[in-house]
Amino acid sequence: MDGYKVGDISSLLNASSTDDQKPINDLFSTNAQATVAVEEVYAKPEPLPAKGKRPKKTKTIEAEPEESPYPKLSPEEQLQIDKRTLFVGNLPVGLKRKQLRKLFADFGKIQNLRFRSVAISDLKLGRKVCLKTNKINENATSKNAYIVFEHEECLDKALTKNGSLINEHYIRVDKVVKSKKEVNDDNKNSIFLGNIPFAATEEDVRAALLQCGDIEYVRLLRDAKTNIGKGIGYVKFVDSSGVLFAMKIKDNVEVKGRKLRIQRCKSKMALDHTKKAKEVKAKQNERSQNNFRGRKS
Repeated sequence: MDGYKVGDISSLLNASSTDDQKPINDLFSTNAQATVAVEEVYAKPEPLPAKGKRPKKTKTIEAEPEESPYPKLSPEEQLQIDKRTLFVGNLPVGLKRKQLRKLFADFGKIQNLRFRSVAISDLKLGRKVCLKTNKINENATSKNAYIVFEHEECLDKALTKNGSLINEHYIRVDKVVKSKKEVNDDNKNSIFLGNIPFAATEEDVRAALLQCGDIEYVRLLRDAKTNIGKGIGYVKFVDSSGVLFAMKIKDNVEVKGRKLRIQRCKSKMALDHTKKAKEVKAKQNERSQNNFRGRKS
């Protein structure tokens, strides 16, 4: 120990005043710091998790923005927007947004325009990534769109574009929200189709049923992701005479070598009446079975 002389420790121990005690603290302060340092180096490690159990990982979740760019609307507010919204179906898959906007620009100011039902080529990547990288299904031939006008009166003018031919596609233009009278007219002048080939297009069905009368639109139900047909659809004629003629030849209509199944479209009131009649009949059958079991026992 540097600077130590014989008798230093004894002289320090015999000191009585507080000031004289200070050298003792200074003498042992270095050892105290060394002891703390040793304890920190040889600190006990954390216990290992039990066999077969892994420590839980904490996930870091980013805070959501306080205000969403698309605030949630009330049902009343959404209804008002839907009343000003136009549906456009069977558009060519390669049609651009500017081209569609230009097609309907003469009918009023357009607030919003968006494409829907675009079939993507890779379901694993997701719709947003495929649309940004232009990975569209090669078998897709059509897509749909929604156009929101500033005023509701613009829709009646825009409906005149229904049945227009764009790049060999007869487009379907219709309202999103309809009155009861409009819905009843649709059912009165429409037929339901089944057993449609999955690869069939609206133009194929139109060509097969054009002999029945003037067609207002053809609607084929498709899978939203793959754009493959579901085998069912609807055809609306200009008047009810087309429905009558279609019912006469319903057993002789084919599309791509497949015979179609044709039925009349029923109104919602008729469907509700049929459903209620089936429920009543089911209850009657259940009661008769219970009575039969009681008699048998």
